[in-house]
Amino acid sequence: MSTSSTESSATGDLVVLATQPFVAETPLARQTENLTPNTRFFIRNHFGVPTLDPGAWRLTIGGEVSRPRTLTLADLRALPARTFDATVECAGNGRSFLPPPTEGNPFGYGAVSAASWTGVSLRDVLGADPFTGSARDVLFVGADHGFEKNVGSDISFQRSLPVEVALHPDTLLVFEMNGQPLPVEHGAPVRLLVPGWYGVASVKWLVEIRALDHPFEGYFQKQRYIIPNEGAAPTPVRERGVRAIIIHPNADEIMPAGKVEVSGLAWSGNQPVARVELSVDGGRSWTSTDLEAASSPYAWQRWHMTWHADRPGDYTLQVRATDTAGRTQPEQARWNLLGYSNNGIQSVSVQVR
Repeated sequence: MSTSSTESSATGDLVVLATQPFVAETPLARQTENLTPNTRFFIRNHFGVPTLDPGAWRLTIGGEVSRPRTLTLADLRALPARTFDATVECAGNGRSFLPPPTEGNPFGYGAVSAASWTGVSLRDVLGADPFTGSARDVLFVGADHGFEKNVGSDISFQRSLPVEVALHPDTLLVFEMNGQPLPVEHGAPVRLLVPGWYGVASVKWLVEIRALDHPFEGYFQKQRYIIPNEGAAPTPVRERGVRAIIIHPNADEIMPAGKVEVSGLAWSGNQPVARVELSVDGGRSWTSTDLEAASSPYAWQRWHMTWHADRPGDYTLQVRATDTAGRTQPEQARWNLLGYSNNGIQSVSVQVR
């Protein structure tokens, strides 16, 4: 295994925010397809990209399991495959719009993409009665690693899931993305996919699954990807918040008076969006838009509306979504030091002439 210094050959389609480790987001104006092409899918890495030979790759399953073993890629492909569409969103998406400024990569609204994922259910991989009675958490270990200054040592990227989430039939070990072998920058040869949760849960370059008899307290579980609570334990970043964004028109666009097609995307966590509303007067009044059906409970949905912009002037467009669980976007998300889970309402200023 080696770690590459040139992280991705696909960066011409992305807005690069950092190079070591590599971080890049998808330009909003290029979110034009229902599924994001692999070369335009956002990238959030924590360490360098490991290069793994698919033929030599092995997945170790151990800890508090009934049957410890090591699997190959061929072993996974021999199991019944599942394919569905799912949106993946970084917990830091929209961080740069959370006042006041926070730590972390200055994501706009482009740290989100959608793909068709093919893999095998982790539940099928583990089999019936997979854990001993003492199993509490299921730990997932990636091959990516590096020196973490806040820890003071070299660490791997590791995250855990509750047993019930790990055993959900839609928690997948993925080896194809949009009908192609999983690209190296997105976790090849195999990554975890936890649909409906923020992307940090979907560990890339997976090499080990370990059932634990205690809650996992690693760096990316307890010191990062948490939202602190005054006087109480931090809230871990888990299921995505409901959100809608405007793709067209662009911010600060100048348009002639008349009909303006306003459109965008909306998504939530483990359920589709039920309603998207648009305001053209800075949130004083709201109008329901036309909302397309979701291709899966985990996939984003397109929305659109014709705005009759007959009067010249400056306008502030805002959009908000409500999902089928009744959750509606807040006007402004709760501030936190690391800028996670900012699903506050987006504002886009335009001019009509």
